Amino acid sequence: MNLDTIAIVLCVALLTAFFAFWWSVIRGHTDSRWWLVLRLVVSLVVALVLVLWGAYWLMDSRTVQVMGQHVSRVDTTGKVVALTFDDGPNDAYVGELLTDLGQYGAHGTFYVIGAEAKAHPSALKSLVVAGEEIGNHSYDHQRLVFVSTSTVRDEIDATDTVIRAAGYTGPVTVRPPYAKKLFSYPFEMASGGRTTVMWDLEPDSLAIHADAAAMTQYVVDNVQPGSIIELHPWAAGNAATRRALPMIMAALRDDGYSFLTVSQLLALR
Repeated sequence: MNLDTIAIVLCVALLTAFFAFWWSVIRGHTDSRWWLVLRLVVSLVVALVLVLWGAYWLMDSRTVQVMGQHVSRVDTTGKVVALTFDDGPNDAYVGELLTDLGQYGAHGTFYVIGAEAKAHPSALKSLVVAGEEIGNHSYDHQRLVFVSTSTVRDEIDATDTVIRAAGYTGPVTVRPPYAKKLFSYPFEMASGGRTTVMWDLEPDSLAIHADAAAMTQYVVDNVQPGSIIELHPWAAGNAATRRALPMIMAALRDDGYSFLTVSQLLALR
């Protein structure tokens, strides 16, 4: 069942009927067939534009989800943040990331892609053995919008299976690929009692993604107690992100911040 398409079609139909009705109330009744057709067409176009704009906004929102548990930052007075890492894992950089985290006594939450984790079992196992928290970032990293609820469920369940097979027994929160979500994805999350974890800081998703110092400064300038920081350290081309990680941790530690996993941060709510 594709709830995204169903919801959009239903909203367009209802808004079209609403606009057409009020147009007739304001302009009065007419028996002209062409005037009726024009009224319906204009109402449909306006409804379609509004619904598609709303769907696009909702799909990209970091702070709004139509149902289910959802968080982009935790409201707390304590100077704590969660470091989260999307995509991967792979064998090339897992050692470097674990060394950097260990230098500051920190643990992160790694939102892994199921197919990548299955292809690099030793990297996933290294994260588990090191005590890192593992999150679910879908199996194939496809956009989970305008897909069926069964597709969403299969993507999440397949990744859960890979994570558990690596010996991980902790909590598994979910982060949708590309942050895209409408109705099918949150319906499945709500049905399964799963928590969607977004973020409020994304230094390597901005124009400064190639400048480690600029990314560090961005985090320092915008961090708040309870912030969730999103990073993409696994790609070969993201060397600046890997250079920025220890710089970010050093700057935040100097500012009095400590590092929690996502589940530890959520426990403060």
